[in-house]
Amino acid sequence: MYPTYVPILKAKPGEFAALEKLKTAYSQRITPFFEIPKFTQKMREQAYYRDSTQPKKHYLDKISHEISKSCKSSAIFFDHFEWKPNEYIETGEHVYSYMFRKLTGSGLKVHPVVGFDRWDDVDYQNALCNLSITDDTYFCLRIDSETIEDAYDEDYFKDSINSIVHGLNLTNQQIIILFDFGDVTKKSIVSLLADMQHLLKIVSEYKFSSVMMAGASFPMIINEAVKDEDSTDYVERREMVVWKTLLEDSNHNLIFADYGIRNPSAADDIIATHANGKIRYTISNRYFVARGHSKQKGNKGEQIYDLAKVIVNSSHYLGPEFSWGDEKILDCSMKKLKGRPQDWIGFDTNHHISYVVEEVLEFNRIKAAKRAEEI
Repeated sequence: MYPTYVPILKAKPGEFAALEKLKTAYSQRITPFFEIPKFTQKMREQAYYRDSTQPKKHYLDKISHEISKSCKSSAIFFDHFEWKPNEYIETGEHVYSYMFRKLTGSGLKVHPVVGFDRWDDVDYQNALCNLSITDDTYFCLRIDSETIEDAYDEDYFKDSINSIVHGLNLTNQQIIILFDFGDVTKKSIVSLLADMQHLLKIVSEYKFSSVMMAGASFPMIINEAVKDEDSTDYVERREMVVWKTLLEDSNHNLIFADYGIRNPSAADDIIATHANGKIRYTISNRYFVARGHSKQKGNKGEQIYDLAKVIVNSSHYLGPEFSWGDEKILDCSMKKLKGRPQDWIGFDTNHHISYVVEEVLEFNRIKAAKRAEEI
């Protein structure tokens, strides 16, 4: 299994729209990785779930339906990273095994995700060990940022990997390992490179099916990306720079993954009264970000028209034919639409996925051409 790109996406409306509107050529080159948001008390109080005797089950039913409806890729990953490892739905089935069963039942090819940090929980182990899988199923072993620090204790790290592979009764060739750095806004490129080089060295002896690396460079709050209101700036996509650097002079089969245009640490259910308008436009190795001002001030929500004009009039804009997201940015610049926050997550994410697929393909083409010249 070797997709061009693995976008790690929250299973939410904006991301579903981004995937549903993705060009087929891009859908076929990605394997989306869905983070299932935790079912909260605030959700429980919504009208849709208020009278349900099985609200958690109905929530997962709704999410699985949206995933299967929006996803045109040949396979997916999904994880319950925010959930307790011993969490069950009202019928007594573990949340992970239930979701896996629902998604595969809809016709999707699902590669389960195993959390290194959660493996010690017996309920979690039992749920994953008893999944009904086909012979062509891979398991993704997710090494989160805290566990990456533990990897410098090599004996402990290797023993833990061996325990997980053995516990699942798998061969190394059935494992995809994901080094997930999460929020990398406080990490330097040098330290990320050093960590990845160390990790790749450790796992090289295992001959896993694939190795992936992921990170998120976009900050949690907009003023950490663009200092001043009503201005533009750039945010370096450190995970992409590191991936390219690692592959520049090596034969690593390293799959690129990232968190799209969101920061994984950002809170989901907090309504920011003074949220600023913003458009995050992915370019080579960076985000070009147009920031507005508080939606309580001045032209309020209509500021998005001006922000869209900034993107369209920039040298970075690729035109409405490039992606659905680009088309919507142009429409907004002409005041044909305004869009809700979740709509802009969809537009920005759709452009991001489309761009990253092209960026990875172009990098690989240039690398192959250089090697051909050296022969």
